[in-house]
Amino acid sequence: MVEPLKIQFLSPFSVSAAVFCCLVCSGIVRPKNRHPYQSAVPLGKAESVSGTVCSNPAKTASGKFYSAGLMLESAQGTVSGVPVVSSASGKIRVLIPSETVEALYPGKLFSSSQGAVLVESGERLCLSGSWKEDAGFFMADTAAQLEQLKSLSGRLCRFRALCRLSFKRLMFGWGGAGGFILALLSGSREYTEPSVSEHFRKAGLSHVLALSGMHLSFFASLAGFAGNRFLGKRADFWLRLAGIVFFVWFAGLSPSLFRALLCSLFMLVCGAVFCTRIDFFTVLCAVFLIHCAAFPEDMCSAAFILSYGALAGILVFSGMIQSLLERFLPQKIASPLAASAGAQIATAPVSASLFSAVTPIGIISSAAVSPLVSFFLLASVVAIAVSFVIPCTAQAFGVMLNLLYAAIAKTVQFFALFPSVSFQ
Repeated sequence: MVEPLKIQFLSPFSVSAAVFCCLVCSGIVRPKNRHPYQSAVPLGKAESVSGTVCSNPAKTASGKFYSAGLMLESAQGTVSGVPVVSSASGKIRVLIPSETVEALYPGKLFSSSQGAVLVESGERLCLSGSWKEDAGFFMADTAAQLEQLKSLSGRLCRFRALCRLSFKRLMFGWGGAGGFILALLSGSREYTEPSVSEHFRKAGLSHVLALSGMHLSFFASLAGFAGNRFLGKRADFWLRLAGIVFFVWFAGLSPSLFRALLCSLFMLVCGAVFCTRIDFFTVLCAVFLIHCAAFPEDMCSAAFILSYGALAGILVFSGMIQSLLERFLPQKIASPLAASAGAQIATAPVSASLFSAVTPIGIISSAAVSPLVSFFLLASVVAIAVSFVIPCTAQAFGVMLNLLYAAIAKTVQFFALFPSVSFQ
């Protein structure tokens, strides 16, 4: 066991990743803002900004706003008493009122309001409001939709936005189960029951609701199974690749999903081209370096740190823990428990630092709930596909999925009863 770990830790990618982490943590290397604000209108004077949404909108904790990234095109404001309209560049964070974003969403309080805009990644908006220097975001009072670009990328972005909106409307009809499916397949949590989200957090299962490698692996495996079943093994690589790309395109990039995407692409290409044995820890270190170069701003996010830390912990510690557990537990139970424990060991210091608490019950709850969620995902995909072909089955599938969802919610609620360890 010692020798394989020694080989892993002394590989060029592992050493480079470790040195880079030390340089970042010590402050010697700082993440560079690759998209700084540039305009003739100072950001503090900006009264309206226009640009392209570059991230999925996420509801804030208060529920009054949605947060999103905006890649700027122009800015307008008053400088020295003179109105100025100027081109602009850079990326800023914007807060858009919930009534504006949810005006198109089914079943929301603002669904019938006027002036609705489609807020999704790739959409062009004009926002009126003011810059909040202390908080570091532009708070919009009103929003207006701008004409989408006539390019291929513009059309694809509009098609994606409409697909996500249609998917929300479809899932709304399935109640709580539909809201859970939305969170798992698109990262949208507008319809996830607040009590269920809170139970997932207390049970140490927040990673289940976050788009990550579990979801990506599910779609890759599903596409590969379908390929082997109907087109033969030769189509396995391309169908897995198509499944991965489609899911990331539809769900949108997040730090954890981008990590999963790079790892999956590495494993697929290496396995298909020349490699017979792949050291996944080395792949993770290489992906870490690529990720930091591509999106340096992600390095400061909790999702980035926890995603890489959890997977590194599984790869480093789970083998040793599984060897110990198999002395008195069956392999099918020892393996998921070891993986959960490895992730918990690696992320516990980070969780204690960021959230002042750790949830040891997450070791057991993750091993127990993850298989249930995977089965729920499979049933959901089948139900969606059949419902599209035979619409009259949608109601029956809704009942079935809500029973499965209730079982998962009750299981998570049970694990949420166990107290976390607080460091406050």
